[in-house]
Amino acid sequence: MPPSSSFLLPHFLRKLPPVLLATLVFSFTGCAHKKKPAPPPLVPPKQVAVIKPAPTVKAVPVIRESSTKSKNIAMTVLPKDESDHGCSYFYFLWGRHAELETKYEAALEAYEKALICDPDADFVISKLPLLLLRMDRRDEAAIKLKEYLARHPEDTASRMLLAKVFISDGKLAEAAEQYRKAHELNPKDTTPLLLLSELHLAENKQEQAKAALENVLAVDRNSHAAHLLLARLLAAEEKFASALDHYQQAIAITPSGGVQLEMADLLVRQKKYRQAVKMYQALLAENEDNEEARIALIHVYLTQNKEKKAMAELKRLKDLANNPEQTDLTIIKLCIRWEEYAKAMSLLQDLLKKEEMPEARYLLGALQFQEKQYEDALKTLEKIIPEDEEYEDGLILQVRTLKELKQQEQAIQLLQSAMEGEQQLGPDMYVLLASLYQTAEQDEAVKKTYDRALKAHPGNEHLLYEYGLFLDYSGKKKQALSAMQKLLKKNSDHVGALNYVGYAWAEAKVNLNKAFLYLSRAKELKPEDGYIQDSLGWVYYRLGNFEEARKMLEAAARLTPDDAAVFDHLAEVHLAAGRKDEALTAWQKALDLHAKKQAGGEKSKKQQEREDRERQRLEEKIDRLTHKEKQ
Repeated sequence: MPPSSSFLLPHFLRKLPPVLLATLVFSFTGCAHKKKPAPPPLVPPKQVAVIKPAPTVKAVPVIRESSTKSKNIAMTVLPKDESDHGCSYFYFLWGRHAELETKYEAALEAYEKALICDPDADFVISKLPLLLLRMDRRDEAAIKLKEYLARHPEDTASRMLLAKVFISDGKLAEAAEQYRKAHELNPKDTTPLLLLSELHLAENKQEQAKAALENVLAVDRNSHAAHLLLARLLAAEEKFASALDHYQQAIAITPSGGVQLEMADLLVRQKKYRQAVKMYQALLAENEDNEEARIALIHVYLTQNKEKKAMAELKRLKDLANNPEQTDLTIIKLCIRWEEYAKAMSLLQDLLKKEEMPEARYLLGALQFQEKQYEDALKTLEKIIPEDEEYEDGLILQVRTLKELKQQEQAIQLLQSAMEGEQQLGPDMYVLLASLYQTAEQDEAVKKTYDRALKAHPGNEHLLYEYGLFLDYSGKKKQALSAMQKLLKKNSDHVGALNYVGYAWAEAKVNLNKAFLYLSRAKELKPEDGYIQDSLGWVYYRLGNFEEARKMLEAAARLTPDDAAVFDHLAEVHLAAGRKDEALTAWQKALDLHAKKQAGGEKSKKQQEREDRERQRLEEKIDRLTHKEKQ
């Protein structure tokens, strides 16, 4: 038995075989003893099941067997002072053994039986959340962790685990609170603060992240991670002097080639080429096979027009490289990053003459498309075959190219032909074909494409969502709502479906409280999504909470300043609150954005008619408000 399974046993027992150990524990604790070791009985040992009168009793929850087992375990009531610790530890060992063999259901059953023997067995209670997480039962794990922390609020490890559960559920504010509490409990431990800073960075809360990192350094000036993260944050803000200082401190604490490269790149950004060259040369002196450092050095030489030095380093690079063609490709990618597109295309053409490389071919086609060399792009991309990793990306780019050439029918034929091949295409290809049919107003073909897609990829959430949007576009609102609700049964946290259903209910003025819950959850999952905030603002409006509606819609307008619908909703809120001038300004903004949208891009007849109706609706609102003002 591994050490983690025997840490409570006397030393002389730890070396015994597991079967003998289980037998000994069983007999020592007074549980039913048998001559041969056997699996745990379906009911707890006999003395546990006996209900004895006592002044204070504790109810033990019913433990139900898994669906593959037979009977339920009856409710057991134990006298508070007669919990059987030995019996509890026996079942704990049995559960631990099952867990190590990845028999999680059996382990859970054993741990639950251990708690029947001793409901206060913390060594079992603390194990349950981890096991439930391994079984992907996060909600139950969170409940168990909260219950455990209510009894042991000082347990920072459990708080950190609960924070991870919250993060996986998109509850970032709750996770941040757990990290703060963990740090308060143990101010010398900087790990919670480091994790808190990373959490803030994930939410684009740079100032909070910096504050957390500065708190780390207040506790531990030698925190390599804190100096490095601060250096990156400050570099992104172009506070170069402070960033360099933190890079130097990070390197002094833990020398790292990768961090030295970052620091050298920062010097290049400041055009401090001499210092950067020294750093790259130092890295190459340590390891001449450092391809990244050599390529960066070549870039600096080229930037300084020191072509001879650059070519000398390039020759060394090719001599050292195991795959010279891949090295060429790396250099080409650097040229693309430096926006030297003509040079990159020339190098790619030379490379493809020497060797057929699908990645190089795709890059060349992408550059030709970007430079509006559409015919050349098609010729380049059509040579990517179905077996190549870049095949689907190449198809997408070919379709985009044909659309630019206004060859819609050829784009449809290209995808149809690809789908008839032996290679099964991914869901995105079907969505792309459906969108082409939709633009061509071939609604029946769109439906057939989605039917075919869902047959090839049953239950694919992306396909289900896109199909729901198509139904909405086709005016089949009830069917679209039904499709989105089915998707939510499959994944209750699908952000797009939550937003669609919540907004649809708000528009129909039904299920407003439930709509609020759906959209609040969507906002938790994607806090910086302007469309979700627009929907939530519209629910507030329907509920009559005009002030919250205004705040939410103004936030949505900041996040999605080009969406006419947001300003239309904001105008309605202003009008309802008696702010007529603000309403008129918002509607005029919506109309201007709508006119801008109508002016751009080719549209189907149905789409044009829809946009004309929307424009007319906005104009009528402005006319009505203006007319009232004159009266």
